[in-house]
Amino acid sequence: MQINSAKRRKAISPVLATVILIAITLIAAIAIAGFVFGLFGSFTSTARVELINPALTHGAGVANTGTVSALNTGTSNTNAASASLTFGGATCSATITGAPVTLTAGATTAMTVTGVAGCGTSVSGQTFILNIALSNGGQTSVTGTFA
Repeated sequence: MQINSAKRRKAISPVLATVILIAITLIAAIAIAGFVFGLFGSFTSTARVELINPALTHGAGVANTGTVSALNTGTSNTNAASASLTFGGATCSATITGAPVTLTAGATTAMTVTGVAGCGTSVSGQTFILNIALSNGGQTSVTGTFA
């Protein structure tokens, strides 16, 4: 019995099919591992800013003034654009001397912060929250006590 050559189906060889399946599996495994273990996220540049060492003095009817350091552990620079100071149940705007202050990646930058005069009366030992708005849209804050 002869098979008609016109009705014969053509297909890829089993060896080639196996190679293609292994290649697809490896590509999928690399993509999944990249998302699960964060391999692809390490190539993005971000700024991670932490405020440290807040030292503000209290003032009676005058502006609360002091320094704070910003530690940028990220991989890109950002700027400290504006600030606010919360104490005694009220939030007041504050100024950063020389704003916007560049916060260089991998470095610590000291900033002088001044609260608005007449915002409220603070006392020595009172807790405050200093909030800094960054130019990349992020915010960072630190809690301290007035000296």
